[in-house]
Amino acid sequence: MNRLTLLIVLVLAAMPAASQEYPHVVITCDSFVSHFTPLCSYVDGSLGLNDTVVTVEDIYAQYAGRDNPEKVRNFIKYAYSNWGTTHVLLGGDVEIVPCRRAWVDATGYNPILLDSIPADLYYSDLDGTWDADSDGLFGEPEDSCDMYPDVFVGRVPATAVASVDLFVSKFLAYTADPDAPYLRNVLLSGFDIFDGVYCETTMELYDSAYVPSGMKPCAKVYDSYTGNHMAAVENLVNQGQHIWIHADHCNYFGMGMGYMNHGYVMYRDELAQFTNQGKYTIMTSVGCSAGEFDTSDCASEYFMQNPNGGGVAVASNSRYGLGGPRGNPQRGGSFVMVEGFVRGLFADPFQGSLEAIVRAWADAVPLAETSTTYRWCLFEWNLLGEAAMPVWMPAGAGAEESFKPQTASRKLGPTVVRGVLLLGDCPRTGTVPKTALLDIAGRKVLDLAPGANDVSALAPGVYYVVPGQNSGRTEKVVKIGKD
Repeated sequence: MNRLTLLIVLVLAAMPAASQEYPHVVITCDSFVSHFTPLCSYVDGSLGLNDTVVTVEDIYAQYAGRDNPEKVRNFIKYAYSNWGTTHVLLGGDVEIVPCRRAWVDATGYNPILLDSIPADLYYSDLDGTWDADSDGLFGEPEDSCDMYPDVFVGRVPATAVASVDLFVSKFLAYTADPDAPYLRNVLLSGFDIFDGVYCETTMELYDSAYVPSGMKPCAKVYDSYTGNHMAAVENLVNQGQHIWIHADHCNYFGMGMGYMNHGYVMYRDELAQFTNQGKYTIMTSVGCSAGEFDTSDCASEYFMQNPNGGGVAVASNSRYGLGGPRGNPQRGGSFVMVEGFVRGLFADPFQGSLEAIVRAWADAVPLAETSTTYRWCLFEWNLLGEAAMPVWMPAGAGAEESFKPQTASRKLGPTVVRGVLLLGDCPRTGTVPKTALLDIAGRKVLDLAPGANDVSALAPGVYYVVPGQNSGRTEKVVKIGKD
C-alpha cells in the first residue's frame, strides 16, 4: 500500500460510517474535539440527537472544493444526504471553521452597501453552489441560491481551548436548570435610532404580540425613560435576564444604549464585565456589526466570552443593520430578522429552541428574492450559539406547553423524506393529529395519509416518512431517535 492510499484509508477510517444516523454534527479542529464532549453528550442523551464530531483537517483532506468553505459545505451536504444531519455546530471562529462571504450590492438603497458579508446561511441552505455564474462572488441574485435553510446552523466564537470550555460550561449551566426563576425575565431595550423613529414602539409590539403572559411585566429601558440607560441595562442584566432584545446603533466595538440622544455606548470591555454568572442571557440586536465575527472579536463575542456572566447565545448582524421605513414600530429591514427570531423563540414551530434562527431566515427569503436590501439583511444574520439548545419556557409562563420539535431536513434521497410531525395549530394533546409534514422552514413537504397510515396516535418525534406512489401520500412512517 503506497503512502497516498494509506492516507486515504486513514481519512476514511476517521469519518463515521455512512449508514449511521447523525442528526447532530460538530465541525471543529483536532485540538478542540475532546472539549466538545460534554456538549455532545447532552445533545445525544437529553435531546435525542445522535452526535458525531468531524474535524476540518479530515474534511479538507477528503472533500473537494475550490476553497475550504466549499469543502466544509460539501461535507455538510454529504452528512445531510447520508447521515440524516439536521443540526450543525461550527465549532470555532473563522480561524478554525472558515466563513463564506456572500456578495451583496445594495447601493440602490445606500451607496455604502456594497460588501462581502459573513453568511453562515451558506452552510444551512444546501441547494446549488451559491456561485452559479462561477465568478467567485457568492450569493448574487444570478447565482440562483434559494436561500431557504435546510439544516440548523450555529457557530461557537472560539479560537482557543479556553473559549470552547467557557462556551460549553455556559451551555451546560443554562440547560441544567429549566426552572430557574430568572427564566421568566425578558429585557426590552429600545432607543431612538433616527429622528421620528422610536424603537420603544417596536419593543412594545414585541411585548404585546409575542412575549408570553407569564413572562410579563418585561423589564424595559427606553429613551423616554429618565436616568442613565446604560447603567439601567447593566443593572438589569446583572440581576438575570433570560431574553434580551436590543435596538439601537451599534458597531463591532460596542452597543448603543441611547446613542442618538445621549451618546451612551456599552463598549466591548463593558459587555465582558457583566456579573450574571449562572443566569445566562440569550440576546438579539438589530444594530450594525454587533455580530461582525469575521474581523476582530465583536460586541456579541465579548458578551458571550464574558467569564463571569454575559450570554449563552446571540443572534445579530455581521455588517450594517438596516432600518425600515421611517415609521413606528419598525418592521422592515433588519427588524424583519429580529422579529422573526423573537417570534420563533415564543411561537410555533420552533418555540422553545434556538432553532428559531431559521424562522428569521425563512421569513426574509420572499423579500430577499426581489430586494437586494433584504438580501443584505438576510445574509448578515447569524447565530452565535448551539441551534439545538432548548430555550426554557417556565411552566405556567403562558407559552404553549409543547414538545420541543427536533425538526429535520427535507430529504435523504430520491424516495425518503425525513421530517418532524408537527402539531401545527392543533391542541396540545400529546399526540400528533393527521397533518402535513413540514421542513425546517415550516414549508409543507407532503400530506400525511389518512386511513391505514393514520398517524394521529403517534407520539411527537422525528420520523422517516416514505412517500407512496399516489400524489405524494405516505406509504410508511418510521420513528427514529429518542422521545
